[in-house]
Amino acid sequence: MKPVVDPNSIQFRITVGMVLASVMGIGGFTGWINLRMRQLLIESHKANAFLIASRLGEDIDLYDATMALPQALSMAIDYREQPDVAIWVRSPDGKLLAQSDTLSMGSWQVNGFASALMALVHRNSTGLDVVRLQNRHLVTCSSPLKVGGQIIGSLYVVDDITEDHTSLSRITRTLALSSVLAIGIGAVATSLYISRAMRPIRKMNRLAANVSTDNLADTRLEFEQAPTEVQQLAQACNMMISRLSEAWEQQRRFVSDVSHELRTPLTLVHGYLQSTLRRSDNLTPTQREGLEIAADEADRTIRLLQDLLDLARADGGHLRFQLDRQPLQPVVQEVLEMSQYASDRIHSNLEPVDALADRNRLKQVLINLIDNAMKYSADDQPIKVDMRRIGNYVCIEIKDHGRGIPLADLTKIFDPFYRVDEDRSRATGGTGLGLSIVKTLVEGMNGTLKVQSKLGEGSVFTVSLPV
Repeated sequence: MKPVVDPNSIQFRITVGMVLASVMGIGGFTGWINLRMRQLLIESHKANAFLIASRLGEDIDLYDATMALPQALSMAIDYREQPDVAIWVRSPDGKLLAQSDTLSMGSWQVNGFASALMALVHRNSTGLDVVRLQNRHLVTCSSPLKVGGQIIGSLYVVDDITEDHTSLSRITRTLALSSVLAIGIGAVATSLYISRAMRPIRKMNRLAANVSTDNLADTRLEFEQAPTEVQQLAQACNMMISRLSEAWEQQRRFVSDVSHELRTPLTLVHGYLQSTLRRSDNLTPTQREGLEIAADEADRTIRLLQDLLDLARADGGHLRFQLDRQPLQPVVQEVLEMSQYASDRIHSNLEPVDALADRNRLKQVLINLIDNAMKYSADDQPIKVDMRRIGNYVCIEIKDHGRGIPLADLTKIFDPFYRVDEDRSRATGGTGLGLSIVKTLVEGMNGTLKVQSKLGEGSVFTVSLPV
């Protein structure tokens, strides 16, 4: 089953690359915006706290000329007071001299917040700072307070930036969500665009997977809209296919011509050898044995040439079939009777069924399959031939108990000249053309040929012909 996502595909790799680039670009920009906004927020509130602290001393000097110092402190603090800003002054010995009304507000008194804040700031008085207390974000500023050129204590200014910080966090979340959404949309759009751009490549892949000797001459890659590189690749593939088609046609024509030219003289030679053998009364045993060997080899070569001719005609579309609906039991029975060991090796179970077939071609198919079954199984092993109707097909099974066919070879045994066991094929006289011829003939009768095999148990070849 093809995986939904192929991590090795070009589409996946480009999409992942684009997504990573988007994450780095958009994520980096969003992070920089967030960091910069936080810096601006804190810097603006620090500047405000520092401004209040620096101006408060001037205000106290102004009020101190007309009133007592405690009143001047209160007036100056009240003047600079803001809703989110707390101000107080402590003497060098830690005594609270004055404070803003902000510290007395209800929101600053919850859970002892004001007292905890004053203690924290007094303990960590280091100029400008940002602290967090009870889930509230604060900017603190502490500095010596001078009046009339003398230090009278320490001034503390605290700016509550919790509301602004919350708003900034909300904006940050919105930016993050928008960034994720933008990256997701970009990933989908990129994937769809790349998928569309890869259509010509997928088309080339499907075409290459379906190329065979049967459709080689008619196979062409044509794209109306495709990138220049893909069009150039398609043109190169078309040129390669054309050269392959020409080479295959030349090879097929050569095989056909050579087989035809050699078959006639070999047939004459075989005839003369048979004639000589029939008049062999004056021949010595050695001479007769030599003539018999020569006649057998000539007959074998003639059959090989005939097989080559049949294959060449099939490849060229010139192999003719005379398909008629006919009873198959007499045809199969005739083949069984022709077999040399039919009486004691072959066991048959033939149902009287009719099918669409070419009588001579079917006989050729069965002769090849039964001959193979006898060659590749021991002499004492039975061969079973069954024929029955299954649905809209008549199935003929030839089963042997031979050595079997390795799984890796099952898809190759129908290729011309392919032999599973070279040594065994030489011993039995096999050329590797028999099963290829059988498959060609069966498919020419609109049938199918299947094989099942297990090593050490034997093989079952099934010919299925339409009713």
